[in-house]
Amino acid sequence: MLTTEFLSRNQFPEYGAWLKSQDPETIHPYFGCAIGTQAIDTLVEKFSADPKNNRILVAKIDGNWAGTIHIATHGQEVEFGVIVGEQYRQKGIASAMMGQAITWSRNRFYTDLYMHCISWNRPIKILCEKHGLKPRNMMGDSEANLRLQPPNIGTYLKEQINVQRNLLKIIQPPRFITPLDPALASPSGALNFRLTP
Repeated sequence: MLTTEFLSRNQFPEYGAWLKSQDPETIHPYFGCAIGTQAIDTLVEKFSADPKNNRILVAKIDGNWAGTIHIATHGQEVEFGVIVGEQYRQKGIASAMMGQAITWSRNRFYTDLYMHCISWNRPIKILCEKHGLKPRNMMGDSEANLRLQPPNIGTYLKEQINVQRNLLKIIQPPRFITPLDPALASPSGALNFRLTP
């Protein structure tokens, strides 16, 4: 089950720990170069020092971190950095986070969205195009842009529905199928099952 949440400032070190747990093939396209743990710590400290202009959206599958979007704001502009863990790719997680982050940005009256795309990172270019960002080639790499529409009742409702959906998924206990007492098996020998919270 996919849930999303924005991290509070005191949770930013969890973001750093998750980044450091990713393999080099996941980290390199995100940062555009090899980066060490100390550089990640420095970056997270920088984000923590300015939480008003740095937000982290986390996608979780069954409680495990699957991906993140770093949202950096500059005046009326937002810049997204998207990363999804290797085992969670090709499942629509980046697209779900992207849609939520765009809605969040529109609802806060940001007007322009930017993403940096490394020339060989085809999946991020496809993601950008899917969400309406127009890539511009810049000496081999690309910058993708989207002029954000003002918020409307639909975007406000979409954000609130997402918040409520995530809350319900968090507080709803999982349901399991458990066998009844084997002594209660049917005459054919088949076990009867019940759904338990």
